[in-house]
Formats: sequence, C-alpha cells, structure tokens
Amino acid sequence: MRSFYMPKPNLRRILALGGTMLAIGGGTAGMAAQAANAALPPVVTFRDLATGSVLDSNPWGDVYTLSANGGGYQKWVVSQSDFGTVTLRNVGTGRCLDTNTNRDVYTLQCNGGSFQKWIVLNRDFGTVVLRNLATGLVLDSNPWGDVYTLPENGGSYQKWIPASA
Repeated sequence: MRSFYMPKPNLRRILALGGTMLAIGGGTAGMAAQAANAALPPVVTFRDLATGSVLDSNPWGDVYTLSANGGGYQKWVVSQSDFGTVTLRNVGTGRCLDTNTNRDVYTLQCNGGSFQKWIVLNRDFGTVVLRNLATGLVLDSNPWGDVYTLPENGGSYQKWIPASA
C-alpha cells in the first residue's frame, strides 16, 4: 500500500480567507444599504457631469451619450430589483441597460440577470454613480460619447445627474 503526505490545514490562512470573505460580503451589503438612499424618479434621464451629454441608446442596442434632445432613447424607466438594485429600461427601445466583464455597455432584452442590475450610489452635488451588481464596475463615459464601465475613480465622467424625464 502506498502512503502519501497530506499537509495539515493552515488555520491562520483559513481564518484570514474567512475574514476576507466576510469583508467582501459586508461590502456588498454596505453598497446595497447605500443604494437605498439614492432615490431616482420613475422615469429618468442621466446627464454626465463632465460632458453635459445625456445617456442615450438606439434600437440596435448601442449605448452612448449625446446632447439632450428630449427623445425616448434618452429616457430610462427605473424598476426596483433585488439586492438594493434597480434595472434601467430604455423608453425608446424597451431594452435594459446591460454590461459584461469586457466593460462594454449596451442594451438587451430585459432578462433579470445581475449584469442588468445597477446599484445607485449618492455622490456630491446631487450626482449618482451607477455600479453594476455583476462586475462591481461603474458606468463611465468620455468626451467622444463612448460609454463603458471602469473601477470607480471619483472622476466627473463617472458621475451622472439624474433628472425626472
């Protein structure tokens, strides 16, 4: 019979990992609790603080920012979801704001998945940050109208001014 060596579990390492998991879990709960403080109107437009452009979409699922025009593609229906999140359904297309791990942002048929759930976090001067539940990344843009997600950095391209639509 062949014997093999099996090391003893390192209790310190197990406890450290458990503490890390607890901290991660606590952080998620903290984000959800913070989201409850960020109330949005039932139908909203999001104006980027840095550019003044508005979050927009089209029938093909593209998401970008444009100058405000009052159209349905710039209006988003806010629906409360689980884990203190919201889903954002575009008025013009009926599709939901979605993202992926490649940091792309687009709209898809609403499916209730975690990539379509957004945590709304209050920030300074009446702005909000939209953090994706699945990725933990936040909605970001640039001067050329591109929209994507990145880790939160406190910059004004990641801050959105919500207004009743």
